[in-house]
Amino acid sequence: MGELNPPSHMRNISRLIPCLMTVCLVCEHSGAQTALAEPAELTKTRAVYQQQIKMATDPIKQKYVEYLEGLKKTYGAKGFLDAALAIQTEIDSLGIVTATPIGAKSDKIIIWNQNNGGKGDRGSKKVNVMLFAGGREVWSKKGIRLQWDADKQVQDEILVPALHVDKIRVEVTELVNDKGGLAEVEYIKGGKNAALGGAVVVSGYWETNPKHAAATLTDGLPETFWLLNDKQEGWAEITLKAGQ
Repeated sequence: MGELNPPSHMRNISRLIPCLMTVCLVCEHSGAQTALAEPAELTKTRAVYQQQIKMATDPIKQKYVEYLEGLKKTYGAKGFLDAALAIQTEIDSLGIVTATPIGAKSDKIIIWNQNNGGKGDRGSKKVNVMLFAGGREVWSKKGIRLQWDADKQVQDEILVPALHVDKIRVEVTELVNDKGGLAEVEYIKGGKNAALGGAVVVSGYWETNPKHAAATLTDGLPETFWLLNDKQEGWAEITLKAGQ
């Protein structure tokens, strides 16, 4: 049986490979030289130029964001979730942090951490938060770092879009001493806590002890708390009270 010969185009490609490798090495070396050869004055001037652009464009971006925030609330109030979410995505892409005016009533989630009644051996370091409407996720924020104190209870406020929401989900993803849990979750809308007294479903709770069960998250008492089983992450889903 005769020796198989590769097609002519394959032979041509095999001849080109060494040449291409040489070109890549030369380009890489040349690029490194170019980066090293950049004068300090160029780097400094570029930084000043970029800062001037930022200073000139930030006020324009801010006005645009303010307009978008108003538009988002209008669509959200009418129940047009897709439109409101599209506007929120546009706002996020601009990278502008909007300050909440003093005294303004904005939608927000307040998460109270716990320390096992002052024993200082349990708590949560990081959570994910999701909002749902009609069984559909409409907003989320992942990897939220929570404050924790061994001696006192602390809370974190998370600003959320002004949308029609009927359920929130909080996932505990990082624990204190491998022992997690939360004290209270509030959903502030129009100045009222729509989560207060809401039904809660959780992934589980410590040794099935009713003292640390799901209902403690919405009883309005930060001194009561939900505890996870040791070395287990977990989640809680809260149904918001209608009409709040």
